[in-house]
Amino acid sequence: MTLTALTTEIVHIPLKTPFVTALRRVETVESVRVTLRSASGTAGVGEAPPTKAITGEDTGTILAALETIRERLLATPFETLDAAMEALHAAVAGNHSAKAAVDIALYDLYAREAGAPLYAYLGGKAGAIRSDVTISLNAPEVMAEDTRDALQRGYRILKVKLGGRDGRDVARIEAVRAAAPGATLLADANQAWSEAESLDFIARTVELDLALIEQPVPADALGAMRRITAQSPVPILADESAFDLEEARRVIETKAAHMINVKLMKCGGIHKARQIIALCREHGVTCMMGSMLEGPVSIAAALHLSLAYPDTIRWHDLDSPLLYRTLPEEAPLCVAGDRLSPKERPGLGTLS
Repeated sequence: MTLTALTTEIVHIPLKTPFVTALRRVETVESVRVTLRSASGTAGVGEAPPTKAITGEDTGTILAALETIRERLLATPFETLDAAMEALHAAVAGNHSAKAAVDIALYDLYAREAGAPLYAYLGGKAGAIRSDVTISLNAPEVMAEDTRDALQRGYRILKVKLGGRDGRDVARIEAVRAAAPGATLLADANQAWSEAESLDFIARTVELDLALIEQPVPADALGAMRRITAQSPVPILADESAFDLEEARRVIETKAAHMINVKLMKCGGIHKARQIIALCREHGVTCMMGSMLEGPVSIAAALHLSLAYPDTIRWHDLDSPLLYRTLPEEAPLCVAGDRLSPKERPGLGTLS
C-alpha cells in the first residue's frame, strides 16, 4: 500500500455538562481528525484529542507531529500494516496521541481494503460493550444529584472522580453510594492521594463495595502503588503509571497494580495497545479499555478493539458519546443507554 495524502481538521463537540477531574475541567471535546488516502483511493480516518494535562500534547504539538509523520509516510510503499506501523513510530519521538490518530486511520484503511469491520479484521466478533459513565468531581451533594440523573438515564456502572484535595473524598463516594445502592462504582483518584491517604480511603470505604480504585497515587510512585495493592481488598487499576508497553510490564512485574487501563492516546494507538493487551493476557492481568474525552472516531476504534479482546478487557471507560450534548449523525457507532456498538460497515464504519 502507498499513502498519497494525509489531511487534518479540528472537530468540536459540546458536552451536556462540564467534565471535571482532579486534573482538569472540560466543556467541549476537541479532536484533531486525520484522513489518510491510499493510491487505490481508499480513505482511513483517525482522531486524537489534545490532552496536555495527561499526555503533554496540545493541538499545536499534535499538528506539528503530524507534519513530520506526513513527510515520512507519504509516497512510501508498505508491504504490510506492520511495516507501516514501524515507519509511523520511527517518524517522531513521543507524541503518542498524534501517532494514535494516524495508527487508527491506518487500521481503518487496511480493514476497509479488506472489506471487513475493524473488529473482524482484528479477529473479533460482532457485539456491544457496556461503558461506565463518569460522575465528575464536585461537592458530595452535587455528585449525588448527578448520580441520580445517571441512574434515570439507565447507566449502572459509574466512574466516580475523586481527588478533591479537601478531605471530602470519603464523603463524596458515600454520597454516590447512597444515591445508587445497586450500581457498580469505580473510584478514580487521578493520582491525587498520598500512600497514607489511599490506605485511609480504602479502610473507610471497604463496606461500600467498590469494584476498583484507579491510580490513587502519582504515576511515578510505583513503590507506594505496590504497597497499596498488596494491602487493598479492592482491586487497584494502574492508569497514568502504565502509559506504554514497558511501563505496563514494569507495573505487572512489580505487582504495583491488579489491573491495567489501556488507552490508545497514552500508548500510541491500536498497534501498541494490542501489544499491551497481549502482555496482560499472558500474565492473567485484566484490562480496562479506557479513553480520554474523545471524539466518536477514536472511541469507535477503542470499541472495535474491545470486541477483539473480550477475554482480557473486562471494563470499558468509553463514555464520551454518553456525555456529548448530541451524538453526531455521522458517528461510526450506535449508543443505546450505556451500550455502545459499531456500525456494520468496513473499517471503523465512518462515511469518509
